[in-house]
Amino acid sequence: MIRAYELQNVMALLGSVRLTFPAILQNKEEGFKNRRSKNSFGLMKMKLDEALKGRRSIRKYRDQSVSMDLVRQILEAGTWAPSAKNGQQWRFTVLTGDAKKKLTDLFRRELEVVSGRIGPNNMGSSFSSCSIMEEAPVLVIVWNAGAMGWETEIQSVAAAIQNMLLKAYALGLGTLWIGDIFYTTEALKRYLGKPWKLTAAVALGWPAEEPKPRPRKSVDDVTDFLT
Repeated sequence: MIRAYELQNVMALLGSVRLTFPAILQNKEEGFKNRRSKNSFGLMKMKLDEALKGRRSIRKYRDQSVSMDLVRQILEAGTWAPSAKNGQQWRFTVLTGDAKKKLTDLFRRELEVVSGRIGPNNMGSSFSSCSIMEEAPVLVIVWNAGAMGWETEIQSVAAAIQNMLLKAYALGLGTLWIGDIFYTTEALKRYLGKPWKLTAAVALGWPAEEPKPRPRKSVDDVTDFLT
């Protein structure tokens, strides 16, 4: 015989199942929110370890725009990176719509020129990167405005990019850190008319793929502990 208090426990459990099951069927964005916790202000946040280990390089994007509010949040995250002598050397150029198309068209034309000069077998992933830049709804060109020529200025800008990638992931967005722009550095600099050093491009948008994690070397594989 089931005692009264046992019956109450069973009913409570069934109630929790009824409440939980619909959440399982929600879309990916809602599921993404469920993986966050609340900070001391009651605001939703993602656990740091989840962002570090969950972020992926996204090469396929949905045909869906990204609001400038979200883009600004991602850029602001970049501005909170550490920098050499607090120089805050990062600068950003954000391209969407026709502006992005004109840039990627230029990039593809210049890649064809370079390919004709050095051969298609020496172009690496550059044409693939161009296609990704064309597909993503937002493209961020990242510059190094450091005037001292220090290696640490480059590190500062790289730290800003990492912040941006993690923030984008926390918002449910996908990114790809692109270095293939160096095949056409001078052409891109002339076109955009900036005096700074070209550092990277970041493709940004709603991911249309869920890549599995790539193998990682262990801490012991990459570290010497000296005492």
